[in-house]
Amino acid sequence: MEAEDPKVLINVYAGDDDGEPIFEELPARRLDEDTYELLSSPGLALNLARGDIVSIKNKNAHAEVLSRGGNFCVQIYEDEDIPQAILSRLEKEVAAGLGGTLDGIHGGNLSLTIPSRNGMDRIGDFFDRFREQTGIQWYYANIYKNLDDPDDETLLAWWPKD
Repeated sequence: MEAEDPKVLINVYAGDDDGEPIFEELPARRLDEDTYELLSSPGLALNLARGDIVSIKNKNAHAEVLSRGGNFCVQIYEDEDIPQAILSRLEKEVAAGLGGTLDGIHGGNLSLTIPSRNGMDRIGDFFDRFREQTGIQWYYANIYKNLDDPDDETLLAWWPKD
């Protein structure tokens, strides 16, 4: 008898648009009926990163993070497609300089996983230089407590101190 492959694609709630829920499809490893380990950082959903263990009991609510995988999710939003030369350079520099990965590309939107052991200051300096060189903005996607209020900058502070 063949074992079931625990790798699945899951729909993660990412918010509402005009009262309609928006979902993002992410690769995950099924741990049990409602519990998953994320295999990629999201490009749209907030408060999640690769390696997190999450519970999704209510599909129309944010996933509950049961334990952190030790990674920051950095999201980049650009109106236009990002040129391949910039993507290639960013991917190489993130891997070499931070031990991170480029997990997803959708048009001008990127998701990256960066190990928290780098510290926020080092990661911030890296992506601030990227912004200065390219004009492209970046965002820590899994550090804020209140996911539904973009003006509330209360930090979760789950990561080690710099």
